[in-house]
Amino acid sequence: MIDLFFKIGLPVLMIGIVTLVSHRYGPAVGGILGAVPAKGGPILLFLALDQGRSFAATSAAASLGGAGGCGVFCLVYALVCRRVGWPLAGAAAYLAFVATWAVMLPISAWGLAPAFVATFAILIVSRRLLPDAPPVAGRRVTVLADLPARMIAGAAMVVFVTTVGPSFGATVSGMLTTIPTVAAVLALFTHAQEGPDRTIGVMRGMTHGLLGFASFLTVLGATLVPLGIPASFALAGSAVVLVQLVELRSALGHGVTPTETRETEAGLEVVAVE
Repeated sequence: MIDLFFKIGLPVLMIGIVTLVSHRYGPAVGGILGAVPAKGGPILLFLALDQGRSFAATSAAASLGGAGGCGVFCLVYALVCRRVGWPLAGAAAYLAFVATWAVMLPISAWGLAPAFVATFAILIVSRRLLPDAPPVAGRRVTVLADLPARMIAGAAMVVFVTTVGPSFGATVSGMLTTIPTVAAVLALFTHAQEGPDRTIGVMRGMTHGLLGFASFLTVLGATLVPLGIPASFALAGSAVVLVQLVELRSALGHGVTPTETRETEAGLEVVAVE
């Protein structure tokens, strides 16, 4: 039961929390929270326990390429979502993720420092290139009604990653650890139900939050073998909390519009707070 909770329950619960937070405090804040390693962290923990610390450290290093790929996923989705529907936008974003991870793979082999620098550069550039989205006026959305669908979609993705990953070795496991699941669920559902402008806001928040995820992976890859599992995960967790707080302050400083949520017969009504 503990295994199932960390592998499936925690990421799925995070999707629900992020959805509600996004509608309460705005898409950028929800996106930052969505980048917390609620999926990647437990997967790497179970890899360390099942496959050994060296295997998990290699996976964490390889995951840096995936973190950069997640930034490009968000960028591509934001760039195309005004032009095409969610199926094509999702396909284009996933192709961009795979291409970025493939480019990052040899860089990750050079060591953690080059991989982190390259990932950091990719995430900053992705953030700079994101299109602007006007504030979304208050509108009625059925948040409560679509929560189960979002969580089921997230569960299916996580089950696939945790089942398939270890069969292909540490490097592929690292890539699958970072394959966009929470980001994809948020992007696809937001795009389909609330339109491209709010989707771009979520993607912008995700790019802010991914810097914390990259820091988490770097600390884990560097300390897992010499320090052991408890100390390494404690340090990595502290790093992601610190970076996410800085990124949250940065996002709020760039004009995130909080929202006020109240119940209606249709679900929840989100109203912008001036």
